[in-house]
Amino acid sequence: MSSTKARPSPLTFLRLIAALLVAASAHGQEPAPLTTVAQVLDGGVSQTGQTARAVRVKGVVVSVSGMFNFFYLHEGGRCVAVRYPRRLAPPALGDRVEVEGSTMVNMLGGLRQMRVSADEFIITGSGDLPVPEPATLEKLLSDSAMDQWLSCQARVAGWRLDGTDLRLRLVLDGGVFDGFVSLPGAGAPPDKLHGARLRLTGVVTFAPVLGRLIFVPGISQFEVLETGVNDPFEAETIPASQVSSEANAGCRPARVRGIVLGRTSDGAIHIRDDGTALRAALRQPWSGEERTGARARETAPAAGDEVEITGFSHDARFGETTPPGCDLLECVLRLTGRKEPPQPVTAALAEIAAGERTSDWVETRGRLVTLHQVPLENGEWRSTLMIEADGARMPVAFRAGGRPAFDTIKPDDDVLVRGLVERATALSPRQMRLLDDADVRSLGVSAVVRARQLWLWGGGTLAVIALFSGWIAALRKSNRVKTRVAALLEKRVAERTAELEKAQAEITRALAQERELGDLKSRFVTMVSHEFRTPLGIIMSAIELMRHYNDRLPPDQRLELQNDIFTSTRHMAGLMEQVLVLGRVEAGKLGCKTAPCDLDILAGKIVDENLSATNRKCPVIWRSEGGLDGARADESLLRHIFSNLITNAVKYSPEGGEVLLTARREGGDAVFQVVDHGIGIPENERGRLFEAFHRCSNVGETPGTGLGLVIVKRCVELHGGSVHVESATGKGTAFTVRLPLFAGQDDGK
Repeated sequence: MSSTKARPSPLTFLRLIAALLVAASAHGQEPAPLTTVAQVLDGGVSQTGQTARAVRVKGVVVSVSGMFNFFYLHEGGRCVAVRYPRRLAPPALGDRVEVEGSTMVNMLGGLRQMRVSADEFIITGSGDLPVPEPATLEKLLSDSAMDQWLSCQARVAGWRLDGTDLRLRLVLDGGVFDGFVSLPGAGAPPDKLHGARLRLTGVVTFAPVLGRLIFVPGISQFEVLETGVNDPFEAETIPASQVSSEANAGCRPARVRGIVLGRTSDGAIHIRDDGTALRAALRQPWSGEERTGARARETAPAAGDEVEITGFSHDARFGETTPPGCDLLECVLRLTGRKEPPQPVTAALAEIAAGERTSDWVETRGRLVTLHQVPLENGEWRSTLMIEADGARMPVAFRAGGRPAFDTIKPDDDVLVRGLVERATALSPRQMRLLDDADVRSLGVSAVVRARQLWLWGGGTLAVIALFSGWIAALRKSNRVKTRVAALLEKRVAERTAELEKAQAEITRALAQERELGDLKSRFVTMVSHEFRTPLGIIMSAIELMRHYNDRLPPDQRLELQNDIFTSTRHMAGLMEQVLVLGRVEAGKLGCKTAPCDLDILAGKIVDENLSATNRKCPVIWRSEGGLDGARADESLLRHIFSNLITNAVKYSPEGGEVLLTARREGGDAVFQVVDHGIGIPENERGRLFEAFHRCSNVGETPGTGLGLVIVKRCVELHGGSVHVESATGKGTAFTVRLPLFAGQDDGK
């Protein structure tokens, strides 16, 4: 019996061989080379930037840098820089080339730019250069302009010739840009360049020393559309009033004469010509010695100098300049004479705020609202004053190499200010700039503040008397009611023996309430006698001195007595405000009226008001965790809640101790926390924390009424919320307030 082995068919062998060939091909497969400039710029390197891709592209050469072995290849409306080996001769402009190599990445001024590292290239022909894309200043400064073939129209503000390389300072679209023109074999640049209008065609690139510029490969791409002058001071002279007019718009060169009003810390100078003031930006230096068609006139002008300024007109109401808000850009100046420093123009603050004295040297007066001073780098300080008059407000800025004293002025003073008016820009409001800290001086307390103080002295005292009388009358009335209730209960006991237990309970409760009222009255009298004794004594003492010795007291001592009276009266008014609020709550006259409320803005106002009221004893920080839009709340109740909590936190914290106000959203509730690092609350006294006039045993001599937390609890309950306290003695306290401010809304989760 014989057997035979099963043999695979020829078709099976063919299938196996085909599978092996496919697997081998897939194992060694490389990505296809990039064949267009767009592919190189958009995806020539992996996400990590480490893997280079093969490149096989062709296009037209639009620019060549033999020094750095680069040329720029244009294809399909886009350009890419190609670095070639030094062993190869560079191509010429207009050559059509095919390049083989790989992608590479260069960092140009912080920008990651895709380029090609060529292994070989061949020239396949030549032709005309492609049509460039027209570009504005915004386009030239954008990331997408780097290495691209563009053209722009601009005016020449300055130039410098280094061998065969021409550097240009260009003005266009209200801004400044640099150009670089290669002039091999072309000799000197064209005549009358200053102010000339050019059309430049080239590649936008970045040089380590020169910065971002447009590189023009040759004189053929350098087209003079309108000739200029050799000397900047040969430019047409126009009145200052016409610099920003429509007839002189478009960054045209202009020469004006005037008297220097002053020079600001940002390098701009202000001049006045026949009643019109201008703000001019002096030419920004570039590296090396600067040369123009005529020798540059560089000087440091002072107030009163007669000068001629040549620059480029710009409507400062539109677009941004450096420095901001200038009417003339890239200016050069020369002195023509000297006069007495000009006097400031006296103007009302409302007139200045409306823009009628822009760029001029003015004098005005108003009430000092705020004064802020901030340290800067290199020991400099920036001071900002806010003044107001007749409903108009304006900031006043000053920058100096040290902290200005400003000892003679304080908020609410009537001040006289001299300064240069700077126009409003997209980045800053209209403001005045001081040239010296002596340019602002105090004229005494503002009339508005004096009237307010007199009203508080008289009205505050009458209000205290009226409130005290009303409170005592309310207590007496309450006692009479309780007495009638007790008599009625006794009669019912005699008539209805079955109701004895109920009557006894009611009598007991009534007596307890009466005792509570008695305790409340005692605590109130104690609080009033303690908290009012000191301020009333101060007021009486100050008034007695002013009655008998007012004519002999020096002004500063009279002002000190007035401030003592004002401070004491404001303290008593605050105490009575708390008593009034508690009385309205207890009487049911303080309801909850909800309305749309911006919690961020409200919290910021409360924090600012508290900082002002406490003389910034402690920093108060507002922090929102977001999601607070759409809240509906009674803003008055929220003010009572958080003003009292923040005031207590500051009062019982050491000076400089941080107080934190936070808010977050949890479903339909807003959860607020006020956290301090103060003396804390003893654990055995937390049960009485929300009783009227109760104060903890560890407060010492710190003044207070014991009403703040009672008002907080009542206002939280009116809002349908809850308040919770956590505290550690000597370490601090945290109050958590939960309010249903988003009831019926989707919480967004």
